[in-house]
Amino acid sequence: MDELGKTFASNSSKRHVEDNVYFEAQVVAALMVETNALVPIKTASKLCSLSRQEIDRRIHKGTFPAPKILSSEDNAIRKAFRLHDLQNWIDAPADYRSPN
Repeated sequence: MDELGKTFASNSSKRHVEDNVYFEAQVVAALMVETNALVPIKTASKLCSLSRQEIDRRIHKGTFPAPKILSSEDNAIRKAFRLHDLQNWIDAPADYRSPN
């Protein structure tokens, strides 16, 4: 096989792997939405383009969804958010008011 053929085969293989990774990501995202998955605060921060500190400020003001507390220890609180709650906030952040 000449150099051009090797390059094409290599690029084709890379595209196949990238396509599989993209498809798997789509499947995982669809399952997360369907099941209203819990999303850690780090992921919520990325999805909403807000820092963790800004999320905490907005939670206290009632303008961001309240998290679910996942740990029982006071010194190691783990927070997670329901994906549907985050989607509601993303759809209309200026109008969002926590139901609590």
